[in-house]
Amino acid sequence: MKTYKIYTLGCKVNQYDSGSLAAELDSAGFVITKNKADLAVVNSCAVTKTAIIKSGRMVKLARKENPKAKIVLAGCWPRVYKIKPDNADYVIGSNKIGELINKIFDYKLRITDKMAKAGSTGLAATDRARYFIKIQDGCEQYCSYCIVPYTRGKLKSRREEEIICEIEQAVKAGYSEIVLSGIHLGLYGQDNKKHNKNNLVGLLKKIIKINGLGRVRLSSIEITEVSDGLIKLMAKEKKICQHLYIPLQSGSDKILKLMNRPYTKKYFLDKIKKIRRAMPDIAITADVIVGFPGETKKDFKETKKFIKQIKFSRLHIFPFSAHEKTAAAKFPAQVDEKIKTHRAKILRELSVKLMSDYKKKFKGRELEIVIEQIKQNNIIGKTEYYFNVEVEKRRIVSSKINENKKLIGKIFRIKNN
Repeated sequence: MKTYKIYTLGCKVNQYDSGSLAAELDSAGFVITKNKADLAVVNSCAVTKTAIIKSGRMVKLARKENPKAKIVLAGCWPRVYKIKPDNADYVIGSNKIGELINKIFDYKLRITDKMAKAGSTGLAATDRARYFIKIQDGCEQYCSYCIVPYTRGKLKSRREEEIICEIEQAVKAGYSEIVLSGIHLGLYGQDNKKHNKNNLVGLLKKIIKINGLGRVRLSSIEITEVSDGLIKLMAKEKKICQHLYIPLQSGSDKILKLMNRPYTKKYFLDKIKKIRRAMPDIAITADVIVGFPGETKKDFKETKKFIKQIKFSRLHIFPFSAHEKTAAAKFPAQVDEKIKTHRAKILRELSVKLMSDYKKKFKGRELEIVIEQIKQNNIIGKTEYYFNVEVEKRRIVSSKINENKKLIGKIFRIKNN
């Protein structure tokens, strides 16, 4: 039997793609290994200059660890640059990786009739406690700093039946939380209305009816796509986590315009107020880019003030990294690296405070957690509000239960002391 390794960089969608490939290879009779492999796939990222450098290093590492393997460079990097590094034998986009493996090793994929009808090859291989499923790919927004529309292409939504089938399998496999992921999640179904009559809200209505489903969570979604229908459904349905991950990127209208973001501060703030009127306790996390070209000290202070006004529950901070193929790389007034680092540090410290303040409101309340990790006699779980809690195992399970693996991914209710 042939052995394989997959090296993954980048976003949750990339991680899902790697998991799907692993499932295909397992079905074909390949065996994953920690030793030297016959096949090594580097699923690359190209979102920033730093990501490209890391991808190149990963290809070299794959060759060093697997000297006799077929080395495949997949993912976003080759889709942008159309190159083949010295240490790679083959280069291909993630969407055609199966075709290439078939040519290299001449394998036959074995799938069930139900999966075949749905167009799915089964569950993506993962060691996570929560199941991440890609329901959509591609983006056509063309923010001035972002290479993703070029690496991922046009909007492509998966068929509704395929998604439902995969989630049903995940639930049967023991996953209690399903996380819907995509490059432009809020536009699910907008590109393929012949096969997908529903939008994201319609899909969610079908998902929450799946027998045995614990809960479902949305990954990143644009503020312009948080519709009234979505807000109403989330407020009504307990199976949908009270959490939205909404990219902000900047709290300055000047910078938002330079970024080609499709909203203003006022629009963003008004929508957040509407969300919180329906769901007062909801967790709202956000991406923020610091040091974008033209960002002055005044612009940064404006961003910091706006973040405090919104009171996000958590921030993901990214110092601007110019990708040479984006418009922003050629903008004037590029910000010094030391200034970017300093501003990022300030916002990361603010994020810690925001998270602490947010978590305080849940003291003494009952919370639902999905167990993600077990440390000796303690359990670490993720709440529906997207923060972790650590509790003694004896508080929620019988002392007779010794098989910790059976607890990972399960939902329990606890009192948050």
